[in-house]
Amino acid sequence: MKSLENVLNIVLIALDGKFCKNISSALAERLDMFWADCKDLIVYNLIDPKKVLKTCGLEYYKKQERKVIENCCEYRNTVISINFELFKEYNQFFKNSLIVYVGLTQKNVNSTVSHIAYDSRDEFLRLNCDHYIELNKKSKMMAVKKIIDFLGGLE
Repeated sequence: MKSLENVLNIVLIALDGKFCKNISSALAERLDMFWADCKDLIVYNLIDPKKVLKTCGLEYYKKQERKVIENCCEYRNTVISINFELFKEYNQFFKNSLIVYVGLTQKNVNSTVSHIAYDSRDEFLRLNCDHYIELNKKSKMMAVKKIIDFLGGLE
């Protein structure tokens, strides 16, 4: 477990990206921290990611994506939301962050995630995150409360 004194940021991940963004935004507001979403930062940086992919190719796109994530990891006092695909590829960059996996039951996760994909993703996140918050239903306020309780009631 990481020492909270050495943590620069809090990174939130859930298998439902939209829900994760909502939680991280609310948590940042409650803790009076900055907030950032990795996917939004990539889109902002590349302006039109689909056009960049088509025009410049996957290698260039990945290089730019990596730069955005590396830059994001240098933020201070920020709650960062990240989707599964980005986290799986770049989780090694978040060494100075507290990584919290907000676990949802499969029925509460976007239906495009199959049972097999859900199980393997859930297992990967449980193994690669610092803390696991379990939710039985999508409740932004409950998620924020559980994270704050874990942090020791910091506000």
